Amino acid sequence: MSEQSQEKTHNKQLDSVLDKFHSLGFTQLTEIQKKAIPLIIQKKDSLIIAPTGSGKTECSVIPVFSFVSATKQAGKIKALYITPLRALNRDVFKRIIKYAEYENLTIQIRHGDTSQAARKKITESPPDVLITTPETLVILLTQEKMLNALSDLEWVIIDEIHDLLSNERGSQLSLSLERLQINAKLPMTRIGLSATVGNSDDAAKFLVGTKRKYEIIKDNTIRKYDVEIKHVNGTISDVADYIVEYMVKLNLDSPVLLFTNTRGEAEFLASILKEKSPISVELHHGSLSQQVREETEDNLKSGKSRLVVCTSSLELGLDIGSVELVMHYGSPRQVSKFMQRIGRSKHNKHSSAKGLIITNNVDDELETRAILERIHTRIF
Repeated sequence: MSEQSQEKTHNKQLDSVLDKFHSLGFTQLTEIQKKAIPLIIQKKDSLIIAPTGSGKTECSVIPVFSFVSATKQAGKIKALYITPLRALNRDVFKRIIKYAEYENLTIQIRHGDTSQAARKKITESPPDVLITTPETLVILLTQEKMLNALSDLEWVIIDEIHDLLSNERGSQLSLSLERLQINAKLPMTRIGLSATVGNSDDAAKFLVGTKRKYEIIKDNTIRKYDVEIKHVNGTISDVADYIVEYMVKLNLDSPVLLFTNTRGEAEFLASILKEKSPISVELHHGSLSQQVREETEDNLKSGKSRLVVCTSSLELGLDIGSVELVMHYGSPRQVSKFMQRIGRSKHNKHSSAKGLIITNNVDDELETRAILERIHTRIF
């Protein structure tokens, strides 16, 4: 096909996708959507970096689902959506199922919480789109029926890609992506999504490998962070006293998240707060049962929760409704974690994220101030 013919085809596809955005209720595109959609339509491997609330999910799934609807085959998975967390799997499903149904596509979730009956159904009758985690993908790649179902895979979307860059899960996912490509009959288009990436070139190479070309698409808008840092001279019990006093004084109508760096800290702090606080306190981390986690997530979205003590289980792009304030016990350690966790507040890129960092350790206080300074000067 000549370049002129290709351009006409891409323009026609772009017009069709833009019409679908309007039909789905989007009156205008965000900046990142304007930049990313034309490149996705050209099937270019892309890393999309934009603040929370920019419409990254929509700018990837709506064009991808448009292509899948034109090439879908019974018994074949045409698109994978990979997220680091099971909770995020469920949330993404709720957000994007309407876009799949608009294109008459089937979509399912497969992760560690999936029932045996649902797993069997996915194996026997694979959906057009499958949402999964890196760990579950490894399991799927050992099953002959799933390998056959994935043999016509054309699209892979990796959400919150920054969370996988520097750990064993990321290394595992890199290998899985290459195994998927070896198994697939056609070249896969890879799309990575993130709000916070330190080295975008490294992240893009992680996404596509070292020998493939890639596009980095950025919305350079940086959210403002209205963050107070408080050093409490005392024990974790004194920290809990300060949190209770602070919450009562603010008297917020919306939920508040309180992040910790470890599950042990979360459980200890939550138990102390439940004894001291007149405000309801809930706990959320990955080791709790599916029922408990989902109940807390639903309470957050409906605004029933008041204070939720959590770990990285609520750090990523989960839709948790209206949260006016995020607290953090101790230093977040990394710029990306600071931005992700405090960025859970006022879930809109046009609003300043509001946070309170509480620590009873001087080193943590100094480290947090250094992290905040790096954000303000855009050194990350």
